[in-house]
Parts: sequence; C-alpha cells; structure tokens
Amino acid sequence: MLSMIADWQQSGKSKKAYCAENGVDEAKFYYWISRIKESDKSAVGFLTIDKDKAGKHRDVEIIYPNGVRIKVGNDLGLLSQLVRLY
Repeated sequence: MLSMIADWQQSGKSKKAYCAENGVDEAKFYYWISRIKESDKSAVGFLTIDKDKAGKHRDVEIIYPNGVRIKVGNDLGLLSQLVRLY
C-alpha cells in the first residue's frame, strides 16, 4: 500500500489515472491515502540526538512507514544507516 502510494506520488498522474493503469480500486486507494494522512498526524518525525547527552542505555526506536519498528541503542552510525535504508 505505502509503496504504491509513493509510486503514484512520483508518477505525476492523477489518482484516477494511476488506479486505472494499475488495476487498483479507486475507493480503496482513497481509503489508503486517508489512513496515511491519519497516521502522519500522530507521527513524531525526526529528532535530534545529542551524542554527548544521550545515556548509554537509552534506546532509539525507528518506525518505518510500512510499520516495521526497530529499537537500537544510541549508536549514531547504525542509526544513520537504518534511516538511509528507507
């Protein structure tokens, strides 16, 4: 669902044209978009992590748009790589 919406956004096509070309039910597609907008309202977004002030035992949780959650320590190198995966 998320990858299809991202594909539509990059296509520059109207929702109706994209759905017709990809065999997607238009009502479902609009529903998916509304669900994403709803979840975006509760999303935290990006946070600044100060390496010097972060405690050794604090975990950071990354939540990808597809719902995958990953908890890691405050290893900024690893966090950077995980963020770039998406």
